[in-house]
Amino acid sequence: MGHRLDAESLAVRTELLDLGRLLTPRNVQHDPALSEAYRRRDELSHRYRQWLPEIPLTRDPHSGETLHWPLDPVDLDGWFWNHETPVRRIPARLPPSWLTLTGAMRIAEPVTHAPFECRPGPGAPYVVPRILEAPDVRAVISEVPVGRHTGWAIAYFGPLPNVPLENEWGGHEYYVYDDNGEWKGWSENTPRPADWDFDLRPWLTSGRLLWIAPGDSALTLHEGAASCPYTGIEGPHKCALIKNGKLTYH
Repeated sequence: MGHRLDAESLAVRTELLDLGRLLTPRNVQHDPALSEAYRRRDELSHRYRQWLPEIPLTRDPHSGETLHWPLDPVDLDGWFWNHETPVRRIPARLPPSWLTLTGAMRIAEPVTHAPFECRPGPGAPYVVPRILEAPDVRAVISEVPVGRHTGWAIAYFGPLPNVPLENEWGGHEYYVYDDNGEWKGWSENTPRPADWDFDLRPWLTSGRLLWIAPGDSALTLHEGAASCPYTGIEGPHKCALIKNGKLTYH
């Protein structure tokens, strides 16, 4: 499900990131004009947040509503992928049954150096049983290229379960909404690979997990494991950590 950006859009992204690197916390700390440095950094973050292109991501299996998600599809050095302080934009409209977005990624090395920690998930797609076992909850998996890397987005839909959700893909918290889809605040849950299930076939067979074919911008939902391209994908089952240009799994 690729998303091509024109040269002008890519140039804007490069400019923002290059300027932002001049305003790292260390540089700001020693800047004689702290207030101006902070103001400039906030301005760049705002411009980047508005720049984020809306990627055709998934479809609500309950209502059939499509969902485009603002994210950085260029590389993992974009501030969207900053684990501790991601720069993101909430979609203009979320389906009422929206719960959360998790993800995994096959990372191509060498990775691009970024002045922050990046945690894009394990190296193979997975589901979270405690969420997917809740009544009327369903998940949808789709492929999301991020530069040279292959991402898999797993979106959850349904009534709010009486269990903790998962942090939003690449971040350290998740948004909380009420039954009408109104935003209520944030919460967080420490990701634990032991809580994940990488065997997707039973979930596909049960109808709890649906899938969208790679590259399908129409976001057509499919059921069943027979022709699903996301089963049997091999990769690390631990969380990826990219720091100082180095990739490790924890």
